[in-house]
Amino acid sequence: MSLGQRFQEPELSEHEKLFRGLLPGPVADAYFELVGLGQRAVSELDPVDEELVTRQLAYLHRSHAAVTLRPIDPLIATTGLLSQVQDELARQQERLVQGYVAAAELHQRQLHDKQPGEVPSVLAQVLTDRDEIAERWLTSIHTVQCTYRSIAVHDPDQAAPVLPSPLASQCASMVFRELCTPEFLADPRGAEAVRAAVEAGIEVRTVPTLPARMLVVDDHFALVALVPTGDSGAVLVRSPVMIAALTQYYDRLWAAATPVATSTPGPVRRAQQVMRELGATEREVLALLVHGLKDEAIARNLSLSVRTVRRHIATVMEFVDAPTRFAAGAAAQRLGLLG
Repeated sequence: MSLGQRFQEPELSEHEKLFRGLLPGPVADAYFELVGLGQRAVSELDPVDEELVTRQLAYLHRSHAAVTLRPIDPLIATTGLLSQVQDELARQQERLVQGYVAAAELHQRQLHDKQPGEVPSVLAQVLTDRDEIAERWLTSIHTVQCTYRSIAVHDPDQAAPVLPSPLASQCASMVFRELCTPEFLADPRGAEAVRAAVEAGIEVRTVPTLPARMLVVDDHFALVALVPTGDSGAVLVRSPVMIAALTQYYDRLWAAATPVATSTPGPVRRAQQVMRELGATEREVLALLVHGLKDEAIARNLSLSVRTVRRHIATVMEFVDAPTRFAAGAAAQRLGLLG
């Protein structure tokens, strides 16, 4: 063994990589050190300890003897960090939309001042007519030359969730991508829309939180909702710089998203057999479990108690021979049970 190999640093776990990617180095070091110790005494918080408490990675335990700093459970801490990332993405999306509106207004004023009497070809414009907006959402897919990127959001008041349906002949040379949330999939109408979209050749992935509806067509144009569902207000973007920024934002979401499972001929028969033998409620619970909903959210969606939901999850785990709920979700995806 060479000297370099002998003193090579151990490879980081995925959990530690995540923490070190989201936290300043000293804060990550302090957290992992605290996890190893279990607790340590503190007399006055230094900046690193204060950030541990602020980020909900640790808490102060007060007793008659002393004040100690104790770590938050790593699983809970990880969930908290990811929630902070989701909140920041939502804030960035809101700032992005506000920027587009401001840029559109400024551009129109500048063009009007320089070319009075002419109708400018604006780089971005605000749409408020409901019929025009609906037409833009529905017909945008017919202008695709290369790549179609779309975000769908859950709307409980919408009569039927709509995903784009490209012609089968288009899919051989074009890429159609759709992002949606677990809540969208949990709605039977949304699940049916996703199934039809996948059959039409659209790649579908899920993200826990999506702030607003959006689509980007090649480098041609983008449509960004000013309200979550985009039915009463949207920004039509033609600026190449803005479209490039939206595309980069979308691709980052896509890279971190979870693919919606599709079945292959072998797993289809196994999945059909499993779904026939599972009860209707177990099938519904499994569908929501696979797409990341927690027990409480599943209970709300199915109007069940949390205890009943957990009993059904235990049944599903036993049926697919999975030791944990996460393994049950993996087995469901492997068998194509969402197909």
